[in-house]
Amino acid sequence: MKKNLLSAAVKGALSLTAAAIMVPSMSAFAQEEAQLVEEVVVTGSRIVRANLESPTAITTLDSANIEFSGELNSADILRSLPATGVSGLSSSNSNFFTSGGGINTVELRNLGEDRTLVLVNGRRYVSGVAGSSAVDWNTIPTELIERVEVITGGASAIYGSDALAGVINVILKDDFEGVNISTSHGQTLEYGDDTTDRFNLTAGGNFDDGKGNAVVSITYTDEGGVLSRDRSNTRVDDLSAIYFGGEITDSITPFYSSFSEYGRFGIPSTGDQYVFDNDMGDGVVVPWDADTYGFNRQQFRRYTVPTERFLISSNLNYELTDTLEAFVETTFARTETQTEIEPFPFSYEDLFIDGISIDNPFVPEDLRNLAVAAGDEYIQFVRRTTELDQRGAFAERQTFRALMGLRGEIQDWNWDAFVGQGQMQDSQRGTGQLNISNFRNALNVVDDGNGNLICADPAAVTEGCVPINIFGKGSISADAADYVRAPSLRDQRTKQTVAGINFNGTLVELPAGPLSMATGWEYRDEYAADFPDALTRTGQNAGNKEEPTEGSYSVNEVYVELEAPVLTDLPLIQSLSVGAAYRYSDYDTIGSTDAYTGRVSWVIDDSLRVRGQYARAVRAPNISELFSPGGENFATVSDPCNGVTASTSGVVADNCRSIPAVAERIAAEGVFELTQPEIQGTGGFTGKGNENLFTETSDSYTFGAVYEQTLGNFGDLTLSLDWYSIEIEDLIDTVGRQTSVDFCYNSASFPNNFCDFIVRDNGGAAFQKGEITEVNSGFINEGTLKTEGIDLQAQWGMDVGPGQLGVGLNYGHVMDYTLTKFGDDDELVGEVGYFEHQWLATVNYAMDRLIVQLETSYLSDASPDLSSADFDYSVGEYVSHDLFASYQFTDSISANIGVNNLLDEEAPIILSGVPGNVTGTDTNAAVYNPIGRSGYIGVRFNF
Repeated sequence: MKKNLLSAAVKGALSLTAAAIMVPSMSAFAQEEAQLVEEVVVTGSRIVRANLESPTAITTLDSANIEFSGELNSADILRSLPATGVSGLSSSNSNFFTSGGGINTVELRNLGEDRTLVLVNGRRYVSGVAGSSAVDWNTIPTELIERVEVITGGASAIYGSDALAGVINVILKDDFEGVNISTSHGQTLEYGDDTTDRFNLTAGGNFDDGKGNAVVSITYTDEGGVLSRDRSNTRVDDLSAIYFGGEITDSITPFYSSFSEYGRFGIPSTGDQYVFDNDMGDGVVVPWDADTYGFNRQQFRRYTVPTERFLISSNLNYELTDTLEAFVETTFARTETQTEIEPFPFSYEDLFIDGISIDNPFVPEDLRNLAVAAGDEYIQFVRRTTELDQRGAFAERQTFRALMGLRGEIQDWNWDAFVGQGQMQDSQRGTGQLNISNFRNALNVVDDGNGNLICADPAAVTEGCVPINIFGKGSISADAADYVRAPSLRDQRTKQTVAGINFNGTLVELPAGPLSMATGWEYRDEYAADFPDALTRTGQNAGNKEEPTEGSYSVNEVYVELEAPVLTDLPLIQSLSVGAAYRYSDYDTIGSTDAYTGRVSWVIDDSLRVRGQYARAVRAPNISELFSPGGENFATVSDPCNGVTASTSGVVADNCRSIPAVAERIAAEGVFELTQPEIQGTGGFTGKGNENLFTETSDSYTFGAVYEQTLGNFGDLTLSLDWYSIEIEDLIDTVGRQTSVDFCYNSASFPNNFCDFIVRDNGGAAFQKGEITEVNSGFINEGTLKTEGIDLQAQWGMDVGPGQLGVGLNYGHVMDYTLTKFGDDDELVGEVGYFEHQWLATVNYAMDRLIVQLETSYLSDASPDLSSADFDYSVGEYVSHDLFASYQFTDSISANIGVNNLLDEEAPIILSGVPGNVTGTDTNAAVYNPIGRSGYIGVRFNF
């Protein structure tokens, strides 16, 4: 059978290597030139080709790039490419997430993970985020990667739903012989934190006289993370001075939280605030002072989430006959992460009480006297529960994927058939939450008559109630803390089943060459579930309710792709070919969808090739978007009907009076006027699923040229220039609660779909009739997103002295990124994360045993928020340099060493309170490196 052998063409014809471009030694080139370039399939097409020329622009990272970078996770390398956007989940931006901490995802063109399709060996991979299609790169075996191919633009006709932004295809090694042992250690050079440790064992070989090959890779990695308190600029809570009339980049330090671990106690009638300072003798009641008694949350926060991984992966292939081969792929990954933030802040309102009774024996006498003098029976309070541990979640995620199949040849046609299943289970244990029912019981304290303080409710005493003292720092006893503590549990799962059969070959010989076709059928079933614990489901842990989510869908798909040569061997036309593809998908949730593409490739001569493509792509709604019950929300919503009378004019007033309950209240009182309790805190659920959603659709255009030229003694040059345009319609997104209310009542077509999110009181007391009791926020299809830009890639190499000099450039220029929702355009080019200019450049020099490389990344000047005059300021350009070196001591021993952020470039200042700030870092840590300069060293043994 034909093997998909790679040769020197990987360095050139696969367009360009985008990061850490490696220049092999002369002996390596000589070996590569002796190899035969055989038939291969490249990402972006299913047509088997006799070369590695892609029909669309493609960027490739190979195993040498990954090893040379020193990164433990290939996602971190991909994020440096201009074509990738800001990841929704990474170790540097997920510490405050209630779930998903430490997950690593990658997206393209800033269009989102759900619009970026990740494949492994050309096939779908199980999601690592429940309810989404996002893949967790923690589960992909970095050391087993042969190469990663990235294409951008619509590819749904080739691969199916989700490929609106593009495709990332991970090709794993499947023909490995020998034993490879490698290990590395890294850490920050100034602080000694952010430690990274890695160990890998990869072994493989042929068996049964070369008919089969098996490879197994075992990897362990441990990332220690960074604490906010270990950096001088984030050691203390702060806030941008813009909120006090100062400069936006100046910080008010300290700016402590008013939820103090001493407690902050208010007298309702006067509004005066006090603290019981139990560090002063027997304790003193003093007026509240934030600088003295405020809480420094930064002492408990993290820059990055510690992540520990264990992976074992294998690939096996075996030739059953000369024309039939069996293959098996397996991966098991266990990831453990730990998020950490400050202890829980709560108030009397979270317990649904008026405050703590002045008769409570724990109330300090001086504080009780102040309340009595004001005529109050209760004392309001807020407190930080440091005695209940800090908040955070330990997550253990286990992912297993197995796929098996057959591939072979029937006459001149290649075929393959496969079936596979992947599963992910994420078990989370949270700390720091409290049981509000128990806390209420523990605050209701009496003296039993013998000088013993007990809980007043006998039933609560029977259940183990322990009186709680919230006055003063550390005043909550260990027994009381155990009684009110509410450890949280969460179980998230995904399951993916895939199957398919594919054929490709030549239909007929045309005058200019063969008419090639690829066709096939694919099946996919997706399941996801998110099960919070009982207290979370009922909102009894001082948080809002979160109901379970569970759902599934399945899809059957057929596709066909054609490639036809039109002209060949003519002046200025070495070859001209056209291609087209079509995919029909039938979902059991949304019905059928269509995706299609057309392309042209014009090879002018050996040096110049021009290519263009149009693609219609689709994205079906995921499980969360279809079935999520949403999360509870009590934020205030402004009712447009407030103040409407029988004579108020306008469309809003007319719509309000058409509601019987509102009209009845106007008739009774003369005006629909809400009371203060009715205005405050309207309930509802945000992010509710919508089973009536339909697909997002995108139209993408790409046009570009590739120029390759041998410059004689000055080496070889390859240039690639591509223009792209992607426009997505019918975006699946949530509509805000207030937006629902406004669009419901400000419309001439009333009632409309937005009104379905609003619930009013139709049967309550007369003085409450018509009030909004619930406003929900759900997923809808609305809006468009358009992006346009230019990608330039360049690679040049030549012999210099005893070695070879190589220079590479990957440049992206974003011309347009416009999000349109409800008719309002939001142009984002120039905001942080949406850079107008971004590039990655490499310069390396390779000798027989030594390779040295300098890599420079550039992000153009940006603003945290272009739409706000307050927050539209320049954060400045960001340039960082990485230096790597590798040395081959013997044929079997090599070592590599590197320094990331060589010049210790500081991240731009984006302070707390400024859009884009990642809590705890004083910058946007999802974009910029807040950690500082770090180094690593590694060694590899090959046998």
